[in-house]
Amino acid sequence: MHAGDLIQSRYELTEPLGQGGMAEVWQAQDSHLGRPVAIKFLARRLATDPEFLVRFFSEAQAVAGISHPNVVKVLDFGEHEETPYLVMECVTGGPLTDLTGEPHEPDWALEVVGAAARAAGAAHAQGIVHRDIKPGNILLDEVGVAKLADFGIASSGRSERLTATGAAIGSPHYISPEQASGGDATPASDVYALGIVLYELLTGVRPFEGENVTAVAIAQVEQDPAPPSSHVPELNAAIDALILRCLAKDPADRFADGDELAAALERFDARDVEVVPTPAIEEEDALWAHRKLAVIAAVVIALAAIPLLGMLDSGEGRVAASVEDEDPGPLPNVGGLKLKKSPSPSLDGSENVAAPLPTPTKTPKSEPQQEDEEQTETDESDPEPTPEPTEPEPSPSPTGSPAA
Repeated sequence: MHAGDLIQSRYELTEPLGQGGMAEVWQAQDSHLGRPVAIKFLARRLATDPEFLVRFFSEAQAVAGISHPNVVKVLDFGEHEETPYLVMECVTGGPLTDLTGEPHEPDWALEVVGAAARAAGAAHAQGIVHRDIKPGNILLDEVGVAKLADFGIASSGRSERLTATGAAIGSPHYISPEQASGGDATPASDVYALGIVLYELLTGVRPFEGENVTAVAIAQVEQDPAPPSSHVPELNAAIDALILRCLAKDPADRFADGDELAAALERFDARDVEVVPTPAIEEEDALWAHRKLAVIAAVVIALAAIPLLGMLDSGEGRVAASVEDEDPGPLPNVGGLKLKKSPSPSLDGSENVAAPLPTPTKTPKSEPQQEDEEQTETDESDPEPTPEPTEPEPSPSPTGSPAA
């Protein structure tokens, strides 16, 4: 094929888009509708093989029956110079292959693979299995929407198994264990391939590598994949579990089909796949933590206030305050902690337990004021002698004569 070739008097080839083992893809201009399209030509060496011809045209039949925004539409098909071709919508953003090789943001990777899973689910609902999902068959449009393409080796209940006995169809790095073993492909086989694509987008590497195609295929069958977080520690256990379920060796242990995988991916959001430095505290635990701090603060304040009470009655700058003589009663139970009365020190070194402050009385300025004697409560465990009360000295009369 060459640029400028006119196909079916309608499609003018403009530039090649890619070439693989089965087909060659060109971008063309549809002169009837004035829009770009992509034309896929079957490789010449395969054009005479009846089996591959059936497989090639099965793509047109399979995809034509799928109406889904994430599936590349097949618009037309025919034959040019004995070479079969398909005309498809032109997806200009390029294949996902161009973005592999480095880790990507989890939310973007989940969105891309979720779109491909929805496309596969639409095919699965019609009994169609893609069988060759890989980054090269996931295309991005101009706004980044992913579309699943290349159903050229798809199988359905309406077609024969398009492979010789014991031959595997698919790409070795993305093929399921049952396909690598020559078994039948099922919707769970597409789920396996989608899991590998997601693994690669999140980590930048593929889970299975080998020196050759055979070694990779054996690894798909026999080896367990390392968790994605072993490559990117920022990924959490939830995304590890989802991908490892996709990559289960037994198809019955995977998501059943594309729709089930897509639903699981849609339940994820940024919080599910981003690292959470510390576990979130439940609301009740947080409330109890605040109450606990309040209780501790109340206890500290109460204990600090006890020695201050004993200092109010000392020094020349005595605070003019009175304290009730009666016993204030038991201390309150704060936050379930019962406080116990403890003696507060006095200035002379003796223990003054809940001693009331005397009420000051007015006396003539010319005569010195007789200070009241303090009564000290004694500790029952260490009794101290109580001083003998002394009679107060007589106060002089207002006239200056002694009292009778």
